[in-house]
Amino acid sequence: MVKTTVLYRKIDSVRHNLKRLQQKLNISLQNFLTDEDAQEIVLLNLQHAIQGCIDIGTHIVSDENWGVPGSISEIFYSLEEHKIIPTELVERLIPMAGFRNLIVHQYQDIDFNIVYLIYQNRLSDISDFLTAIQEHYPA
Repeated sequence: MVKTTVLYRKIDSVRHNLKRLQQKLNISLQNFLTDEDAQEIVLLNLQHAIQGCIDIGTHIVSDENWGVPGSISEIFYSLEEHKIIPTELVERLIPMAGFRNLIVHQYQDIDFNIVYLIYQNRLSDISDFLTAIQEHYPA
């Protein structure tokens, strides 16, 4: 059985990251590309928000005794298989997890044009994930 207190603590943390990201939505691409503080705020909060989604998924898979996922993708596929999140959301989350890996492992190679597009256009993927989790596991 999923411990909802732990789950909702993780959800609140991701929502905090989303709030910080939304505070930077008004910045233009030109300003973003030259503002190292904005870049760091966005990267850190994107990384933490995506990692939070992974942690939420891992928590659910573990507490529900659905086995040990062999990869991050398998976490989301397991949630899909058990009707927690829809297929189309899985297809949006897997590239986000790949982007998180890029942030963590290849920071020097990050294209901030792509970062800008992701945080300007893909925060809803994370929000949709949180909503699906909350609908399935109400507080």
